[in-house]
Amino acid sequence: MAEKISVYVDENLHRTLKATAVQQGKSLSQFMVDAAVRALHAPDRKVLAAEMDTVREKQEEYLSKEELHKMREDGRRY
Repeated sequence: MAEKISVYVDENLHRTLKATAVQQGKSLSQFMVDAAVRALHAPDRKVLAAEMDTVREKQEEYLSKEELHKMREDGRRY
């Protein structure tokens, strides 16, 4: 049996959510259920941070924070 969840949001957020749902061809209810399921299955920040640490450990070249900021400003990807 399905359960009902009610959430009160301000008018602007409701309008934005509803418009986004319509753009995706979904009802607002289905859009919110899909968003909730994605959020439940998304890795949390600690998991993502651990994955990034693993990637960093495998890097052979070190780039300073300043170099990374400069590359971002230049629009290049490393």
